[in-house]
Amino acid sequence: MKRTPLKKLGKKGLAWEKCRRELKVRFQRAGITRCELGREGCWGDFHLGFAHAKKRRNLKPGELSVVALMCNFCHDSIEILPETEMEKIVLDIIARRSNPV
Repeated sequence: MKRTPLKKLGKKGLAWEKCRRELKVRFQRAGITRCELGREGCWGDFHLGFAHAKKRRNLKPGELSVVALMCNFCHDSIEILPETEMEKIVLDIIARRSNPV
């Protein structure tokens, strides 16, 4: 069976790739290398990614880098919440950081 190739990244995808590369370096320098949420069942430092304060489709310019580092388990646990609750959780994490990113 023939497979169809993946579509190339658009403007938003390319912007996120660039931002993510920069965030990885900034988080490493700040010493943030584990899940920042740490809910019960957290995977710690496995399968980490960036969780945005808002749903990606609702981000305004400049909000792409407003993120917290989370494991997939914790990220999924907040992703199902309403956007306002998800935003509050991520912004609280950012406010509690001792090392700014």
